[in-house]
Amino acid sequence: MWRCSAAGLFAAAMIPILAAPVLPLIDFYDHIARFFVLAHLTPGSALAQNYQANWAPIPDIGVDVIGVPILGILPPLLAAKAIAILILAVLYSGVLYFHRALTGRNSLLVAALLLPLLYSYIFTWGFANFLLGLGFTFWGAGWWLSKRHNPRLAVPVACLWSILIYFSHGATFALYGILLTSLEIGFYVTSPSRRLRDLVRALALLAVQAIIPAILFVSWTLGVVEAGRVTALRIPPAHMLVGVMPVVHNGLHRLAAILRVEEGPAYWFDIATFVLQILIAALLLRRGTLTIARPAFFLIAAAVLLIAAVPSQFLGTSYISDRMPIFGALCLLGALSVRQGQWPVPDRAAAGLLIAVVAVRLIAVTIQWQGYDGYYREFRTVAARIPPRSVALGIIVGNGHHETNVPHCEMFAPLLVSLYGHAVPLFSDPNQQPLLLAGDLAKARDALQLTAVLPSEKTENYNPYMSLARQAGYGILLICNRHLLNHSYPSGWRTIAETQHFAVLQADR
Repeated sequence: MWRCSAAGLFAAAMIPILAAPVLPLIDFYDHIARFFVLAHLTPGSALAQNYQANWAPIPDIGVDVIGVPILGILPPLLAAKAIAILILAVLYSGVLYFHRALTGRNSLLVAALLLPLLYSYIFTWGFANFLLGLGFTFWGAGWWLSKRHNPRLAVPVACLWSILIYFSHGATFALYGILLTSLEIGFYVTSPSRRLRDLVRALALLAVQAIIPAILFVSWTLGVVEAGRVTALRIPPAHMLVGVMPVVHNGLHRLAAILRVEEGPAYWFDIATFVLQILIAALLLRRGTLTIARPAFFLIAAAVLLIAAVPSQFLGTSYISDRMPIFGALCLLGALSVRQGQWPVPDRAAAGLLIAVVAVRLIAVTIQWQGYDGYYREFRTVAARIPPRSVALGIIVGNGHHETNVPHCEMFAPLLVSLYGHAVPLFSDPNQQPLLLAGDLAKARDALQLTAVLPSEKTENYNPYMSLARQAGYGILLICNRHLLNHSYPSGWRTIAETQHFAVLQADR
């Protein structure tokens, strides 16, 4: 009964994904396009002229291993939804498994409260490998908690979990270590005997799980250093570390990531529902209807410290600090213990209000995502006019990231690859993705990087960037949010398709 109810809640939470024509996730379709390329990259094909496979044991390929076979079977749009649902299913079930292992109970209230966290700030960014690794992290932690008293069984399987987590995403492996170490310290502190040798033994067993990932990590790091790709490890300039404004800006950014840990259609909506959920949960905690498992207090403290102090960039991975609130929220939910038996009327009313907030959030996300139907139809109209096998570049006017109110456009340029077979720049860092750019696409990408900086949301005139893109060798520009442009198109480009929000420009020969 419990499993059916939890599965039913998850199925209901997937309605936004199933109803949307295209998912408004920032990086996600770039990954989907990469999976498509790797699944169809045969010698002599059109894709082979501009892309090369580069499989290697790097700590960021979890979804690649899963996604490439799926893109070889399913059409791209359906495959994207299947992969998104699979990632969220791993995360959802992993947290519930962890919760059961830590508290000894199942809870439909915890399962319901988990649903809006699936549509997190990080999911909207499309950080697929991180979310998959985070799901595996809670699965691995749940396994360890349930079997830790039988090391002969627990350690070998936990070692496999740790390797799987590492290859999914390096940052999630670090979080896995922090999670289990914090819990083991919590078990030691709350134990009646408090024998130090028990803590040392437990930590030693955790260290065994890290041996193979540590060897892989050192090998990968040495390769990164040899390739000269260690910019994220360099110390920022002094003016970025000292002074009031950098500290204030950093603090506000971290606060925004916390308030939008559940991402909705508007900033005010996220803040209002976040505060309401916190107040209701605090009330239930005070009344004893909800409690936090005692061994988890050190884990919660560690999560708070990560949210406050972890660097924004590390080992070539950006937005690390933005990912910590979702980790902390999932740890808190996993540690919640719900009182059994009949609840007082005020507690039942408070829990009902929490469930109502969850329902409202899911409905709001569904409405927001369904609103991209018009954008997608416009995209298909203009994309059909692009000549075959073009080398194209996406131009996002307004740079529709979280910090702006501009609709997301990052998914459309990668769809030119998976739906139409054109060549578009994709994520291709050899230390993070198993794909390299080649041919005319690589030449255009490199030439543009040498002469131009990617426009930010504050850019008012995109013409210089468009002109440099033509000089670099791009033959097609796909402009999204063109209605926000304040200038006519630059010389050297001619319009071959145009709608309210999109335009396709072709370079003059």
